[in-house]
Amino acid sequence: MNFRIPEADSPFEIVWDKLGIPHVYAKTIEDAYRGMGYAAGYERLWQIHLSCAYANGEASALLGERFLTQDSLQKAFNVPGKLDELPSSEGDYIAEAYLQGLNAYVRSLGDIPPEFKHADALPREFTMLDIAARYRFTSWFQHKSWTEKLVLGRLMATHGVDKFSDHVLHFSDEDINLIEQLKEPLKHLDPKIIELAYPNIKVPSFSGSNNWAVTGANTISGKPILATDPHQPFTIPSTFFYIHLHVDSWDAFGTAFPGVPYFMMGYTKDIAWGLTTGFVDCYDLFIEKIEGDKYKSQSGSKKISVRKEIIEIKDQSNREIEIKGTHHGVLLEPLLQELGISRLTDSTYQTSLYWSLQDIPTSGGALSQLPLARSAEEFRSFLFENDVCPLVNNIICVDKESNLQRYIATTMPNRKKTTGSVPLIGWLDEYDFELAKADQLLVEKNPKEGFSLTANNDTMGEEGEFYIHNFPTHDSRADRIREFLVENKKFDVSDFCEMQLDLKDLHAQSILPDLIKVLASSTNEDVKLAVKILNEWNCDATIDSAGPCIFYPFLDRFWPRKFMYKVLADDLINALPLGAPGLNRFDISTFLKNKFWKTYESSLVNTIEEEIAIVVKRVKKSLGDDSSKWRWGDLHKIQFKHSLNKFDDWKELHLGPDEIGGSPTTLGMAMHMGKGPGKTEEDEIPCRVYHGPAYRLVVDLNDPEHAKFVIAGGNGGRVDSKFCLNHYATWLKGNYFTLNFNREEINESFIWQFKN
Repeated sequence: MNFRIPEADSPFEIVWDKLGIPHVYAKTIEDAYRGMGYAAGYERLWQIHLSCAYANGEASALLGERFLTQDSLQKAFNVPGKLDELPSSEGDYIAEAYLQGLNAYVRSLGDIPPEFKHADALPREFTMLDIAARYRFTSWFQHKSWTEKLVLGRLMATHGVDKFSDHVLHFSDEDINLIEQLKEPLKHLDPKIIELAYPNIKVPSFSGSNNWAVTGANTISGKPILATDPHQPFTIPSTFFYIHLHVDSWDAFGTAFPGVPYFMMGYTKDIAWGLTTGFVDCYDLFIEKIEGDKYKSQSGSKKISVRKEIIEIKDQSNREIEIKGTHHGVLLEPLLQELGISRLTDSTYQTSLYWSLQDIPTSGGALSQLPLARSAEEFRSFLFENDVCPLVNNIICVDKESNLQRYIATTMPNRKKTTGSVPLIGWLDEYDFELAKADQLLVEKNPKEGFSLTANNDTMGEEGEFYIHNFPTHDSRADRIREFLVENKKFDVSDFCEMQLDLKDLHAQSILPDLIKVLASSTNEDVKLAVKILNEWNCDATIDSAGPCIFYPFLDRFWPRKFMYKVLADDLINALPLGAPGLNRFDISTFLKNKFWKTYESSLVNTIEEEIAIVVKRVKKSLGDDSSKWRWGDLHKIQFKHSLNKFDDWKELHLGPDEIGGSPTTLGMAMHMGKGPGKTEEDEIPCRVYHGPAYRLVVDLNDPEHAKFVIAGGNGGRVDSKFCLNHYATWLKGNYFTLNFNREEINESFIWQFKN
């Protein structure tokens, strides 16, 4: 089929292979990206339209009033990035070419895609501001560390620092001093603030990923190998869009958010790179002392800034929101009042929130040049153009010469006086800070071990210049990767594929001895059965194991808040949503070792016994009394549907339910939700897996034209696409496809020809 893009430099083509991957064969870089934009529009136009609405704070206009809080936050903190002017980038020409292709597709539309009809909306053309907003939205939404700071500060102020400081990744004497100085205002913080971070709406969730690379000295081929598997919600269509670009001797394969010309993960013949969620601390809470329409600073009183934002709401009148702020950021309590979430009861102390990108414009062309890098060093220069990076990720890049670098890819505060674990004093200048420079964010260069890894763990350690994060996830996945990589062997692609599927749970392995010890003296028959099953479990979260049937539902019910709430009787314990990382480093061993918590050991034992007994009873209800027949796969099933599956056009677009192994802390990651065993209605899944590896990629730079790759669902996004679900069965079995770059090797599905 022949198509026209007026701006094209010369004719080019897009070839869809049988896997659903578009391959753009062009004569110029610009045309390659024009093809990328056109293909993204064809497969994912509604997804692009919707994500731009989220990023621009315009979701209410598209979908209705339930998005008012989210839109208000977006505009309050300038997530759309609408500052005085959009800065230029060396990559602007790439972004402009991408938009030309995307908008050419929009202009070519005849019939409106069904999603738009359902939403009573019309497609539109996109701009550089849209791309910049998408970058910023990703940074804004990936990790809300400020809620953990708020909860931790309040709990410490109310109940004492000693009860919690041992369980924070980094904590200093200065942090203790802050708690003492802010004790009274922290005690009276409005817990409703947390609702601002986690409004009850459907937005992308970013909570994981595994990523590692080894140099050629550690491989059979003699060239570096990289493995990456980003963890995302299981959705139809996929969160990511996968594409191959070819120009002369340059090939690039990677994944991007639809509507953005940035390869988040990918490879060329020269380099390979992957990323993980970094849990980067780009937020700070300041307690401000308010005096009427002014706030206190070290140099005297300053006027509170006031501005108004208009939120358009579908089928309703526009809503005007008043935003108040200090030089640190937006005042949260007045915003709560504006949104009707909570009343302003005490105006003496209020909380301002700082976000590192709130006053910094970012270009739509940022990061577009990454696939053009010929080395890890050049990749770094593209990543941190002008010392600004609109991400919050760990990124590993390795080049064909085995130069290996790991970066904290972000724009963030360089806190000199405090770790950033708790709220700061707003009226003292000593707690203000500057932003970190790019050279401070290169955290690893050619490590002597010959490998680098990240898995949402603490990636900075104690030796960094400043604190990158205080609330990362457990180290278990990272430790498991390290166990493999320190083996005295040469690796190949198959080794890394096996690692991505590994189900050994080191987190369970660390907890189980203490758990069994606590339960060992129980006389309850259900508890004794649990002890027997857990003693026999090897901590592999396989579908045929019985141990996970008890262990993971127990974690869901108990961990750690029930016991903490029992002891402290503080409602803020339960304020954070499940899965939020603020209290995730509490476990049985920390309760048993800390002097304060150990005082309540008998209460701990009783709580654990009660919860285990309840879990066993519920598992019996779901799986029967014969524990020899209990299987994790019978409780733990994967299922995902199109977001519009209730409507006829999308009813057939669903996957599962299918049994699956794993847990949030295994390399073969599987995060679940649901009512749990014994509580489900007919056809409900007790532990429904909704989040995990969106795709798996392993590439050897000795043969980058034939990498191993598989998508959790498929690359298509259209209701009539045969590529929406075509990878699922292979992914579920733990198998891979081989990617082909060479035109003559591609098993073609269809071809589009383009001309100018």
